[in-house]
Amino acid sequence: MDQPATPLTGADVPSLVVDLRTEARRLGFGRLGSAPAVPPPHHAAFVHWLAAGRAGAMHDWLSRHEPLRRDPSALLPGARSVIVLATDYPAGAESAAGAGRGRVARYARGDDYHALLRSRANALGSWLETRMPGCRTRGVVDSAPLAERDYGLLAGLGWFGKNTMLIDPRGGSYFFLTALLTDLELPGDVPLETDHCGTCTACLDACPTGAFVEPRVLDASRCISTLTIEDQGAVPESLRAGMGDGVF
Repeated sequence: MDQPATPLTGADVPSLVVDLRTEARRLGFGRLGSAPAVPPPHHAAFVHWLAAGRAGAMHDWLSRHEPLRRDPSALLPGARSVIVLATDYPAGAESAAGAGRGRVARYARGDDYHALLRSRANALGSWLETRMPGCRTRGVVDSAPLAERDYGLLAGLGWFGKNTMLIDPRGGSYFFLTALLTDLELPGDVPLETDHCGTCTACLDACPTGAFVEPRVLDASRCISTLTIEDQGAVPESLRAGMGDGVF
């Protein structure tokens, strides 16, 4: 049974939101948005995507946890808000490739982002629980069954591009998403209503393995990230040429 939401009076809201954004930036997050903890609006499309066999090596895990993705309260009973946090990928020179070496994706260079962002999210949650005694929080990185992109969309952090990524109008798509669930009922941010992709298909045309079945539909069994991280078998010969020296 859901617990009652932590009381938050009208006078508390502006000050809390300002302080929350300030603390998030201090911890290293770049941008923050808030969304109501409603069922993710694209869950039906996710279920259809799974049924179509597009999840590749992640199919079993995603299917097993699909029921949990339907409602954030499955992760935090009584959840009322999802605070979505964006962290830009680290800048740096392109990784060197050569004989026996792969070209590593920008997001994967350096420390494991799961540990780093989970630590920051937990720190922000502890701050919020101290700032609003009695409230509860739970930090979530992408290893938990939460539809972060849906809540990033609802929180006004971007729109869904044809490459399936959440795209910030000013910052592109090179950023991580982290979420902080809370039983506080925070004011939601305004979602972006404009699809800025227009007629552009640059991301679809650039995919070296042809992993996009159609705009905004990814076949993960052809995705370099899935093939070199999640799939424990050999890469199909038909995809090796397209991968080039890309690792993940």
